[in-house]
Amino acid sequence: MVVPATAGQLRENLSDMKIGDYIVWKYDNTISGYIFGGSTNGYTEIPLTGNPLASMPLKYFWYAIKVDKGLLIADRVTSNTITWDWLNSNKFVEGSPRIISETSGVVRCPSGGVIYADANGKKSNADLGLGAFPTINEWDEYIKNGHLGGKVQPNDDNVWHHHNVFSWAKESPAIGTWTTNAGTSLSATNTSRIVRGYESRSDNRGVAFTGSSASQNYIGFRPVFEYKEV
Repeated sequence: MVVPATAGQLRENLSDMKIGDYIVWKYDNTISGYIFGGSTNGYTEIPLTGNPLASMPLKYFWYAIKVDKGLLIADRVTSNTITWDWLNSNKFVEGSPRIISETSGVVRCPSGGVIYADANGKKSNADLGLGAFPTINEWDEYIKNGHLGGKVQPNDDNVWHHHNVFSWAKESPAIGTWTTNAGTSLSATNTSRIVRGYESRSDNRGVAFTGSSASQNYIGFRPVFEYKEV
């Protein structure tokens, strides 16, 4: 099992989790339900770059990391070849209501910004390697720059397994011409959607976009679970 490289602890219950801790997150298609914790016997671990949507096993698992109060982010993409349009039609972009192990919340995509950020945290059409605008987005706050209480190294692929795969974000990009740090000009349209990750590319496209109907084995769904923590 590929356990995320956080100094936090593996927990069995959400109520015991501190920031930086992680928990087994399972899906059982025979009951159409998510489950937190418990044994992984009989469950298939999802590869670090996800599993093709069309060939998902009946019972599978990955890990979720607590990044903030009432907020867990998957340590990997779970399903690839999945389109933003499919996620949206099934309410996984903004949030699909779920009760997981007796906890009510929503399963959704992470937020990832709408365009590049400049040194002042404002919009930039050119990639300066400073993440996305608005700078308060979940990808930059927790994955690219997050220490999670000193339990992880920011942008660590051994935690997030994101350097060789894009994750769909919630947002549509700012329409217009974007210039990558390699000097390539790209045009965002009203059918484009934000993807984050894939930082092993030569042009380090940590902030990018593609068509909402794109179905590729290097683009996938990284589930977030947002719940009310008392």
